[in-house]
Amino acid sequence: MAGLVLAFTLPSFSLAAEPTLSIGIFPGTGTADMLRADFRPMATPFAEELAKAVGRKVQLTMYRSLKSTNRSMVKGRKDLYFAPPTVAVAAFNKGYSPIARVEDFIKVVLVRRKGATVTTVALTEKQSVPDVLGRFVIKQNNEKVRVINLKTQEDVILAMKRNYAQAGGLGGKKAKALLEASDDYEVWYPLPQSPGFTLVASNQLSESDRSKLEQAITSMDPKVVEKMQKAFVSKLGTFIADKDAEFKILHQAMDEAGYLKGQ
Repeated sequence: MAGLVLAFTLPSFSLAAEPTLSIGIFPGTGTADMLRADFRPMATPFAEELAKAVGRKVQLTMYRSLKSTNRSMVKGRKDLYFAPPTVAVAAFNKGYSPIARVEDFIKVVLVRRKGATVTTVALTEKQSVPDVLGRFVIKQNNEKVRVINLKTQEDVILAMKRNYAQAGGLGGKKAKALLEASDDYEVWYPLPQSPGFTLVASNQLSESDRSKLEQAITSMDPKVVEKMQKAFVSKLGTFIADKDAEFKILHQAMDEAGYLKGQ
């Protein structure tokens, strides 16, 4: 059921058809089991603020995986997507481009069992930030290892604890907690910093609307962001405009991993 998409549309009380702004949101790896009923009240105010900026009603869809998000984007189903930065990189060849991103960068590291000879590395789902950058650094360092993809960071930690994998890719917060809780682990390789969650927009939107959306998200009420934060594993915080300047390393890593072939 990884590709399951749950969609909901806010009720409209007008008899006449009202213009809508369709927004797809993927809260990130590790949120696949989140219920629509839990997600809606957290994300709707954020989506409504964006739609209001361009004088439309919001139509909001929750995605449960990177695969389903990218499949939707290929078909051009939404006006906007708010998703991890790997989606923003893939967006360039799908008729979309970034408007703004979370100001703070995502920090990821490869952690290993202390002193272990690494034969297997556990990463989160394909095209997630730990997966893309983990593969990139493994290749750069000529490590001859097997890579396995798991559902969540908790699964990655469990795989290392049970020695199914001797190393794993973890976000900075998870890595720090693991390293502080046990002397059995150490940093194997730090990974390049990555842009955070990103708002990408269809190139069919007018420049005027794109400018209004950029203004809306970069000046978003912190209380609205805090409410949506509850649905996300990654930190959101404040947003800054970013067309593509910070995505170069991520683009190179995705290209070398073969994720951009045919796009």
